[in-house]
Parts: sequence; structure tokens; C-alpha cells
Amino acid sequence: MTDEYSLQSPRSPPESRPPPPLPPTAAPRGVPPLPPSQPPRNARVSIDTPRGPPPPPPGREPSYGGDDEYDPFNYVEPRHGLPTPPVPPSGRPEAPPPLPPQPPARESFDDLYDVSPVQSPANEAPPVPMSQKRASLAPLPPSSQAPAMPSPSAARSTRPSMDMARGPANIRRSMDVSRPSVDQGFIATDIDYAESTLWWTQPNTPPPSLQNRKDILFEVEESSSSKRGGKTTVSKDIYILFMDYSQTVIAAQFDPRDPADVSLEQRHEPPPLQPRQDQLEQAHNQIGIRISESINSYQNSTVGDGTPFGLIQHLLNPLADALLPVGTRAYGALVYSNLANASVSQNDEIRAGDIVSFRNARFQGHRGTMHQKYSSEVGKPDHVGIVVDWDGTKKKIRAWEQGRESKKVKMESFKLNDMRSGECKVWRVMPRSWVGWENNK
Repeated sequence: MTDEYSLQSPRSPPESRPPPPLPPTAAPRGVPPLPPSQPPRNARVSIDTPRGPPPPPPGREPSYGGDDEYDPFNYVEPRHGLPTPPVPPSGRPEAPPPLPPQPPARESFDDLYDVSPVQSPANEAPPVPMSQKRASLAPLPPSSQAPAMPSPSAARSTRPSMDMARGPANIRRSMDVSRPSVDQGFIATDIDYAESTLWWTQPNTPPPSLQNRKDILFEVEESSSSKRGGKTTVSKDIYILFMDYSQTVIAAQFDPRDPADVSLEQRHEPPPLQPRQDQLEQAHNQIGIRISESINSYQNSTVGDGTPFGLIQHLLNPLADALLPVGTRAYGALVYSNLANASVSQNDEIRAGDIVSFRNARFQGHRGTMHQKYSSEVGKPDHVGIVVDWDGTKKKIRAWEQGRESKKVKMESFKLNDMRSGECKVWRVMPRSWVGWENNK
């Protein structure tokens, strides 16, 4: 009866219930933390970011469903794009039991760069959800940012220099105080007065450094004035013209009764500008035509001392308004210049009455109807003549000359295309006003 009652009765008495099932033999699980929805009362409010559950212990495989029992280690991090889980209320949950550290499994490429520093097991905190990790990538406020590394330029500016402080560069000065400057661009420069020689007391005499020089042209103007008491003052102006037509003017004032008491001054003037073509033509009409006409009366005769320069000097002396040659190298304004046919310049047409000069010129070529070969040297060192005419097509000059092959005046031709070395120049005789001088009286 007892067994039959027990099978048919819907509820067994307490005395007849079977014993509870034994727990599984697996390792005991750790005590899970309290659910986020049940924080302990009167708990201290934490300012730390809410953290998720800790990672599963090593050796345990996560559960993927089929077990309705709450498992704190079965936690899947939210993926990108899914709704962010609600933030649990404030309150710090109880710390779970210590577990061996193991980095959580990463499911995206971005998670590889979100690894937090490894913490000791005692202070290890549960991982942060991905939605909150994304927020942690924002730049930190200025107060919490790490100090920036100084730039290389800033580091160089703050590093003290090992070089000693340098002053302005020392300028090397020349010991030759009296050496004239070569940057002025012309020959005229300061001239030694040589006051001990009293040269200004001699008539028509330049300073001693210019006496007996054949490469200059100088003129002296002298005047005297008397004052009350019988005092007389003599004034002398010495004009020195150099080969480049720059000039130095020396003014001397002295008492003839006491010539040592003298006042000396000097000034320098640059060469005049190269004349324009119309000015060159005007000079030819004024002086060149007269030179061409006068030379025709001296052919087959010896003029002056029989030298080439004596011929030029003899033709120009009667012309009061003509500027005389400066030595044996300069005869006026330059019209044509040829340096061994390597450099040729021409400012005007070569005309009759111009002066042609040669210096160390050597000619070699063929001439005559038989084209005979010839070679000649003209101007060893210098030679001059009066131009008769100019053939621009053949580059040939015909000129009156003397003192080269004969002391008599004769006509000779020079083919400039055959000049192999040396120089040839053609000058236009200029009036004295070109350099600021007055006409001779």
C-alpha cells in the first residue's frame, strides 16, 4: 500500500523527496561581482570610468549559449556600429578575486593599438568597452598632455655656443699711404710739389717729376697783380695733359721777393667724353680739311727733322685752334681701332686729313697684279702718317709718311686685312676746346 500510494499521490511528502544532485567535479567558479543594477548602498562614488567584467581565466573556453545560467566570463565586447550599452550607475563594484593576467581577445584591427599597460594582478581592472575606448582616443586636455619635445631649432638656440664672441672683421690696411688710387679710371693723379726746388720761379717749367717727359703735353699761364703798398703777387697755372686726355691743373701764388712763401693747389679732371659722329664730322671740316690740303705741298720733300712725328708737328703748329699731339701715342679723338684684327671698332668714316698710327704692326699677304707675297713691319716702335683716302671694301688706307723708308714725304698704302700683329689706330684732330683749353694767340 505504501508503494502504491507513493506512485499515485501527486505530491510526495517531505520525508520521501530524493536528495539534491551533487555538484559537478569541475573547478569551482569564482564568485561573480554583483550585477551592475544592484550597487551596494552608501557606496563611495567613483570617478573612474566604468569597467566591464574581467577576462576568463586561462584554460577555460567561453560558453556560446545553451546554458541559461549566468556566466560572468561569457562576455562579448560590442562591435563598432552597434548601440552603445547603457552606462551603469555610479558606484564601484566589488573587486573580483585575483586572476592570472591575460590580454583579451581582439576582434578588430583598431584594437591592436588600444593595448593598455600591463598591471599587476592585485591592481588589475576589468577591460573597458570598445565604445568607451574610442572616446579615450580623443586628444588629452592641455593639462594632461605629455610635454612636447623641443624642436631641433629650439634646441640649437638654447644650446650655448662654444665659439667666442667675435667683433667686426679686421680690415687690412695698406702701408703705402702715398700710393695713388687705381679706381679713378684715368691717369691724372696727385703730383709731388717738390717745394724745396722753387720750380715755380722758372718760366714755362712744370714740377720736377714732369720735366723731360715726352708722353705729356703741358702749358703754363702766368699773371701778376699789384696791391697798395707795392706788394706784387704772381699767379701761375700749369695745365698738364696726359695720353688719355685727363689733366691736372696746378695753381701757384707767391711773392717774387719771397718765393719760398708760396701757396700751391692742384685739381684733376677726367678725360672728355667720346665725341658724337656729328662732332667728329665738324672737327674734320674745321681742321682735317686744312691738314689734307697743306700736306700736298710737301710731297717729295723733307719736313722738319725728317721723322714721322716731325711731319705731324710741322702741319699742326700753324693751326691755332688745333690740339697738339700728346707725346707720340695720342693725336685726338679715336675714329678707328684695330688690334691685330682680333678687336676692331670704328666710330666714324676714316677721312682725308686724319692721322693714322702704327705700333709694332706686322703685315703679311699678297699684293700687285701678280699677287706677289710680301711681309713688312711698320712702327718699331711707333709710326704715323696723314690719311689720303680709305677703301672700306678692301680695308686699305693710303697715307703720306716720312722717316720710315725715306726721309722724304711719300705716299704708302696699308692693307689692314693683312695685319697679323700689332695695332693700328686712326685719330681725328680735335679743337683745343675739346679739353677746355683756349685757342693760342
